This record gives sequence, C-alpha cells and structure tokens, in this order.
Amino acid sequence: MESMNLSRSYLETLSSADLIKLADEHGIDIPDDLNRRFIIGELLEISEEMGSEKHSEMQEVDSPEDETGFLPLSYNETEIDVVLRIPAWAYVWWDISESDFKKATENPDFKNFVLRLSYFDSPETNVPKESFDIQISLEDREKFVLLSADKKFFRIDLVALFDGKDSDNLAVSKKMEIPSENRLALIAVPGRELDIPEIARISGMERLLKSHYNNYRQSFAE
Repeated sequence: MESMNLSRSYLETLSSADLIKLADEHGIDIPDDLNRRFIIGELLEISEEMGSEKHSEMQEVDSPEDETGFLPLSYNETEIDVVLRIPAWAYVWWDISESDFKKATENPDFKNFVLRLSYFDSPETNVPKESFDIQISLEDREKFVLLSADKKFFRIDLVALFDGKDSDNLAVSKKMEIPSENRLALIAVPGRELDIPEIARISGMERLLKSHYNNYRQSFAE
C-alpha cells in the first residue's frame, strides 16, 4: 500500500464521494451514511499510522538535503562559556569571530590568546582575588581547567595579549560557584581512601582525579 501525505485542509476540499473513494483505495471500510467529518478523521489517522507527514497539498515530499551530522567549526561569534565537568574540573569552550581574530593577530604587538582564570570571594565582587593565565593555541576552542580547592567563585575570560600594551578581554564567561567537593583534588593520591559523594562518583570524578595524578602529580599537595 502506498503511503499517503494528507492534510485536513486538502481533504476538506474533496467531495464526500471523493473522500469515500479515497478511503476505499486505502482499505478503509466506510458506511454509506458516515458523516464526512468522520471520514476525514479516519483518513488522517491512517495517514499518521503509515508514517506520512502532513502537507497542505497531497503531493510527493522532496527529499531533504544530506546532512553530515557535524557542527561547524565556528559560528563567527566571539563568546566563551563554562560548565563543570566534575566539582574539580571546568570544561571551557569558546569561539572568536573572524573580524576579532584578524584584528588581534594582525596587530604587530600581538603575542597570543590566553584563558584568564579569576577567583572571587562572592558573586557580587568585581575585582578578582587572584588571577592567572592559561596558555592556548590559535586553533584551540576548548579546554579542561582544574579549579583550586580553597576558592569560592571563578570566571574565565578569553584574552588577547600584546607586547607593550594592555590586554584585550574578547569574551567573559559567567561567574560560577566552586563546589566544596573539589577539595578532593588536593588529597587524591593512590592508596588514600577518599570520601567521595555518590553523585560525584557517578560523574567520573574518581577516575579523572587518578588520571590527573598520574600525569600532573605536581599539582597535588599533601
């Protein structure tokens, strides 16, 4: 049985005889005295069951263009955002518009882009208590950042650095609170029992801390 592409507006343009004929062609048993509204309802119902989409006209649907399934490398906007991967780690991703990238990199005093991690005592505080820069390449658009355990709030800025002049903050993330569980990052060493909350354990924090210790153990303190 061929699939139907029907819409209520199209069916209502047909005469009752044409509706009955259409129903008969698709194996729908329609009593002679059945109201046309119910015939239309039956046709729409079987059309949905056959997996057809509704259209304003009864016509063959054009095939959509093939999609690769990949997101574009850039949306040509300068922005930065942050989410917590686990309580001790933040996942940062950013984008730089073509005009901002060109303006910065073509400046003869340009050095490089960095992520500037700043810590604050409260969400209302504008002056950071402490800041440091994380090196990134021109091609980078994402990075994991380890958060200090004794801090309360943090923000990450996308910054262009220049020789002999002030840096340029291209994008600023939202200010986020650091979960208290990230203290585990300072005491997670092999053989030590850790009191990891179940929700943090499910997130993969234990596995990530072990990996971080194996690769960057100088970041851990007794």
